[in-house]
Amino acid sequence: MKQTIQIAVAISLMLIVSVANSQAQNLVQSLSVSLTAYDTVGNRTIRIGTQQLIRYFVGTNVPNGHLYLVTPSGNTPGAIGNLNAFLRITSGSATIYEIPSPDQFNVYQDFAVLRTSGLTISSHALNRFSIDSGSVRAELQGLSNWNISQRTVSGLNMGGAGSIYAKVNGWISIYNVTDSAVPVGGLIVAGRPRPER
Repeated sequence: MKQTIQIAVAISLMLIVSVANSQAQNLVQSLSVSLTAYDTVGNRTIRIGTQQLIRYFVGTNVPNGHLYLVTPSGNTPGAIGNLNAFLRITSGSATIYEIPSPDQFNVYQDFAVLRTSGLTISSHALNRFSIDSGSVRAELQGLSNWNISQRTVSGLNMGGAGSIYAKVNGWISIYNVTDSAVPVGGLIVAGRPRPER
């Protein structure tokens, strides 16, 4: 009897650790931006692509640089509020910089309308992207189309994030690039999420 209880306790502890590990795993997706800022001084148009934004965040060019949106698993599709996502910049496979949430980066969802078809959820949402990382400050918002898969990959439910296509506008301020906060508009696109390795 004593051995049966010990086995049951050991199995319970393993299940708790397993559940905690699966809940702690993040979903990672490539992120690209294509923005145009309009500086009032000198009437300049400033194009901001993904590589330029990485350089503004880090302060230098990043060889083989990639920008990722990292979201904790467990978000409910269509959830309202802070999605707790943060940004990660890599050079090759090495992480060189992270912009944490909610202090320096935030994806906030104000409204969302969902449509379900099998294991896929389509969402039309009003999202805000807030950045306050020192050299880059911005408030962008716009309508986003989300494509969320409810499938399980490597034991992780992928419903906590989805591919995103967002048309945004707002303001941006980049140290030593813009004169101050200037109007900006463009696209933010996130690829299909995958479990963090």
